[in-house]
Amino acid sequence: MKIIGIYLAAGNSTRMGTHKLALPVGTMSLGSLALETALNSPLDEIFVITKDTDDTEWIPSHMKSNAKCTIIQCPTSNEGQSESLHCGIQHAQERHADGVLVMLADQPFITVQMLSEMITCMSEKPDCRFVATTSKQVTMPPVLFSAYMYPELLKLRGDKGARAILKGDFLQQGKLLNCNDKRLVFDVDTVKDYETLKAFNKGNE
Repeated sequence: MKIIGIYLAAGNSTRMGTHKLALPVGTMSLGSLALETALNSPLDEIFVITKDTDDTEWIPSHMKSNAKCTIIQCPTSNEGQSESLHCGIQHAQERHADGVLVMLADQPFITVQMLSEMITCMSEKPDCRFVATTSKQVTMPPVLFSAYMYPELLKLRGDKGARAILKGDFLQQGKLLNCNDKRLVFDVDTVKDYETLKAFNKGNE
């Protein structure tokens, strides 16, 4: 199976008040943490979806030059997260991907093991529509969708992300992987979140 990662990095950082993906975390940037994980995972390719005004200086040069990494500027990203998702899916369709693994650039603690387990799940059950992460009975990224779901994902509008279709009876058509460690799905939206991230990172140095 050919699985492509869609790395959503075109948010407005409204609650942070500055471009959060460029914020320093040790020797790296916030946005490069999960990208490094994605590049080390079994994903065949990773599409980094950014604003068309993003200078992408937050992405280290060795990641930009990685054969698996493609930076895609989304000119309509200001219309909501769904536009970034559409952009990634359309490129994945051109590459004839069997599925897309949707990731958020502000989830710094995701692991290669998490992504590998999701890919393995879908490989073993090709009729599976999705493999989603869940914590305390709430579904959240990262989420792996099969190519069968592209049309539904392309129908999303505005600031609705892929999670918008993960509800009701549809949940019976896929696999939910429970994440017991809430830190792994922690996302950085506010200054307080950023301070928490830095404190944790410093504690691990």
